[in-house]
Amino acid sequence: MTAPRPAASLLVNVYNMVDSLRIASEGLLHQSTEDFEIVFCDDGSTDGSEACIAEFATRSPVPVRHVWQENRGYRRSKILNRGIRESRGRVIIVTDGDCILHRDFVRDHLEQSQSGRYLAGRRLDLGEEFSRALLPATVARGFFDRPRLKLLLSDSKRRNRCFRVRSGPLRRLMKMEELDHLKGCNFSALRRDFEAINGFDEDYQGYGREDTDVEIRFRNLGLEIKSLKGLALQFHIWHPTREFSPANDERLDEVRRSGRSRCEKGLARLGPAALGAEHGSR
Repeated sequence: MTAPRPAASLLVNVYNMVDSLRIASEGLLHQSTEDFEIVFCDDGSTDGSEACIAEFATRSPVPVRHVWQENRGYRRSKILNRGIRESRGRVIIVTDGDCILHRDFVRDHLEQSQSGRYLAGRRLDLGEEFSRALLPATVARGFFDRPRLKLLLSDSKRRNRCFRVRSGPLRRLMKMEELDHLKGCNFSALRRDFEAINGFDEDYQGYGREDTDVEIRFRNLGLEIKSLKGLALQFHIWHPTREFSPANDERLDEVRRSGRSRCEKGLARLGPAALGAEHGSR
């Protein structure tokens, strides 16, 4: 008997971050909904992430899958496309393996999901000192599920983002509905919209800009952004920053000028199972 299709597929991008992954994955165990699956999209990790994910899967209340590709440089677009292919949810949520999710993260993405919109959340950047002191047990006991004085007094950035705001009037008063772009660690869209733009563009190799490309093509498709500020809360574990690849900036400029919504090297070229009747329509 075929298992029921989950409402959402949570794609977790992973690459050689096992220490952060052990911490962040604890937040996946205590989501307030179980109507989703987790697909770890691994861009060639060799640091023990596979064993970490396998152990996590034995404790997870929801289905878990680990898709892996050989490390041939930064190929996040390719592994995320594979994750979409092998997922089953109606809503695709994208996040990173160094981000701790509030217990209502998946629920918020599902409840706010809307035809004609892609959803964009934000993150609180945990400070270096605070991050180095973090333990999986801290997340497991629900530390990030409500504002904490320890976090508010820490070296973290944008600490106001630890407050969850559901009230419509209050959100409007605080201008939380105003947002002009997505972050690649916290966004979602309906599966059929990812399919309509042919997923992530695999011509982006090297760090950065592939998520902005997706957003441009969503907009060219006719979708509008929907803000999840104050919802789908997320806490990013500190690590050194990386520089964007100049070639990707050039490619992004070309996409802006083109007005196209579909990329050539995306979901469809990975095989017919990526699209079509297997996933149905929204």
